[in-house]
Amino acid sequence: MSDLSKPVKIADNLFWVGSENTHKYLQCNPYLYISGETGVLFDPGSALDGEIVIEKVKSLIPLSHLEAIVCSHQDPDLCMAIPLLEKAGFNGVICCHERAALLIQYYGIHSAFYLVNYHQFSYTMKSGESIGIIFTPYLHFPGAIMSYLPRQQVLVSGDLFGSVTADWHLYADEDYLDGMIAFHEVYMPSHDILASAMDLLDSYPLNMICPQHGSILPKALIEPAIATLKKLPCGLFLEIPIKDLDEEGGVRSLLDQILTRLITIHGAEEIRALFKQSPFTVNTKLRKIMKSSIDDDSIWNAFFSFLGEQRSGTQYLASISSMVELLCKKFGIPLPESLNSVLFRSQTETEENRRQVQLLQTQLKKFEEDLHRDPITKLYNQEFYLAWLEKELSGISTQKKTITSCVMNIDNLDRINLDFGSIEGDKTLRLLATLLIEHVESQVQVCRIGGSAFALLYVSIEKDEVIDRVTKLRNLIHEDDRFIVPINVSMGIFHSSEIPKALHQDPEQMALLVNQSTLFRVRLAKKQGGGVVSSSTNAASSRAVFTVLLVDNPGFSRDLVQHTLEKQSLRVLTADNGLAAKESVLTDSVDLILCELLIPKISGLTLRKQLLATPSAGKIPFILMSVNKQEQTVKRAQSLGIMHFFSRPIALYELVGLIEILAKKGA
Repeated sequence: MSDLSKPVKIADNLFWVGSENTHKYLQCNPYLYISGETGVLFDPGSALDGEIVIEKVKSLIPLSHLEAIVCSHQDPDLCMAIPLLEKAGFNGVICCHERAALLIQYYGIHSAFYLVNYHQFSYTMKSGESIGIIFTPYLHFPGAIMSYLPRQQVLVSGDLFGSVTADWHLYADEDYLDGMIAFHEVYMPSHDILASAMDLLDSYPLNMICPQHGSILPKALIEPAIATLKKLPCGLFLEIPIKDLDEEGGVRSLLDQILTRLITIHGAEEIRALFKQSPFTVNTKLRKIMKSSIDDDSIWNAFFSFLGEQRSGTQYLASISSMVELLCKKFGIPLPESLNSVLFRSQTETEENRRQVQLLQTQLKKFEEDLHRDPITKLYNQEFYLAWLEKELSGISTQKKTITSCVMNIDNLDRINLDFGSIEGDKTLRLLATLLIEHVESQVQVCRIGGSAFALLYVSIEKDEVIDRVTKLRNLIHEDDRFIVPINVSMGIFHSSEIPKALHQDPEQMALLVNQSTLFRVRLAKKQGGGVVSSSTNAASSRAVFTVLLVDNPGFSRDLVQHTLEKQSLRVLTADNGLAAKESVLTDSVDLILCELLIPKISGLTLRKQLLATPSAGKIPFILMSVNKQEQTVKRAQSLGIMHFFSRPIALYELVGLIEILAKKGA
């Protein structure tokens, strides 16, 4: 027998880390999977058991090595422990569906979300091992998922295959299925949706099913459990064909089924004591009513009246109400009066809950809309752009659809912010957004994807036609007199015909390629002087796009360095002093600063210090050179984050080699 006060190993590297205490006949089961030095925790549980779960996880792995928590849906019985885990040291990601994340954040969670619907419904651990995610919408939540461990052939099933029972064991036995039926009748919305999910599991080899509620199903019970759920009637509004009650065995047979449900949920000992002083003689081992002093014509209503008269009568009736309602529909018999009153109260509560849910859904819809909107321009943001791009790209191989992405960047927005302030800069962004909406076709998606960058997404339009349209748009933007100063935009174009066929079955990788390529081509266009439409990438242009700002006193030494770098197809800008260099950094796109220590107006070290005050300029790699390379100067250069300090005269092959490495990294 397993010691449930400690973690229980249930499969290779998979552990049950829950509490052995059930709450209202509902057991919560968190599972920890360890691969290499890190782990993933599935459905960590409620606040009631959170401390126990934390201690069990910590006995196996430090919480700092817990890289992800997978949440099958958003309910508090599996999410409320997350804030406790964060407080105790968890700093990984929350892995769930986007629909669940919208609600999970309201538990006060600070961790980042890993949205499985944006990652091909899989999660790859740091060890390289992948966890499959199975989407099971509306079972019982629109964003519900299950997790599959392919090496162990284990399904971590969330609410599916869960059970309610007073007699809980870690592993399910032959009596488990009735409690499973009781749970699914109430929580699952319809037979069709449930059966569809069960059909989906036919393609997964399974050795074990680990539900969030109830008990772990060993291999021998998996097939019977799936078969049971495939044919289970469930949901509140089922229309069931009426069957002949006599063929079923009469009312006594139905009462035996209801007695079985009561024993499953409340336990044999409690039900035996309940019926000890009653008109019914029951055998809890056989789960049958052996005899009764009440005749068959009255026994149906009398049975429920007796339950309703008990101290916990409402609880007993509520626990079997869904089953009795289904049986009454199935055999065309009236609902017992004592149960009617319980159902009326339940219906009133349900209506109030439904109103609350509708209000929450309205709020969520607004929140979701705001989540995908850029606050300055009110256009869709980068997250929406990437999701839409991935969705559209998923059909290019089957639907013969083409996608063209155009990313444009305002060349002189930094100058506008510097000269007129950020308020005018934001006004420029809003005005450009308005202009784009006014002049592109309604079917073209327009997004702001950050900074001064906007994206236009064209479907089923040839690349040459898109280039022609955006070129006209570029000219129109430059000529518009509503801007405080004329603005130039650089553009990068990428067409789906450029995507290798090997990627056609992977929309996420295709979207990544399109996004990276368009951004790179925009950068190339800016390096070519701005206001350019760039629609291709080649080796020469990739090298030329890397810009070195050479800050040095005019003369032979500077000319030699400049000539050497330009022979390597690098773009070289020059500045004679520190102030001119600072101006060049703010007005041009620079990838590397190569600076003499002793230059006029402000020295190389002072220039670096001033550039660090501007986040974008501070990120530019900085190389220092001087004939006066001394220990004190080197230490100061290191404190300012200067990556390399060359002694002059410079070994040009070393300088070129270092810049080659940086150029390749930048490309």
